[in-house]
Amino acid sequence: MLSHLEIFKRKRFSVLLTIVLALVIAIGTLSPLPTKIDVPGSDKWHHFLAFAVLVFPLAYCNKRYAVVIAIAALGYGGFIEIVQPYVNRYAEFNDFVADGIGVCVGIAVARLMDRNWS
Repeated sequence: MLSHLEIFKRKRFSVLLTIVLALVIAIGTLSPLPTKIDVPGSDKWHHFLAFAVLVFPLAYCNKRYAVVIAIAALGYGGFIEIVQPYVNRYAEFNDFVADGIGVCVGIAVARLMDRNWS
């Protein structure tokens, strides 16, 4: 039987999980809102966590592609910020910064866990 960490090493599972996470992020960030809403916690914290979780599965199973994963995730975050004003949302550069920090931390955690648990 495979451990949870071994499952993340399965490329198909990691790709599928990443696609699902990207869709959840898209729905959460691109759904039109009638007015700006206040969510519990910092909006930047949510961006940070979402993008850290987004990159983790692929970074964990594809160590060699960390830079490509980071660039793709940052491009995705930037695309979201560019599109948001067109769907009655608010684009903020600091959201993109939080996305970037989340990407870096998600990849770093994936690398640390792989070293410590393999």
